[in-house]
Amino acid sequence: MVNPRYKPFNGNSRNPVKQKAEKKLSETKTDFVFPPKEKYIGSHIKSKLGDEYASNESYEKYYKDLV
Repeated sequence: MVNPRYKPFNGNSRNPVKQKAEKKLSETKTDFVFPPKEKYIGSHIKSKLGDEYASNESYEKYYKDLV
């Protein structure tokens, strides 16, 4: 009976495999452009998220007396 998982091309081979060209991982993108900022539509009325302030204008109008 033959082992169905046996694949002779997976093991050591007498013919060495040619290696592909190595990719350079040290390159840094210097010309990256951030996408334009979008209008905030979340549930925060007035708060600071990270380094940016976030506020939902429709919530500010609705809760103007409570804020």
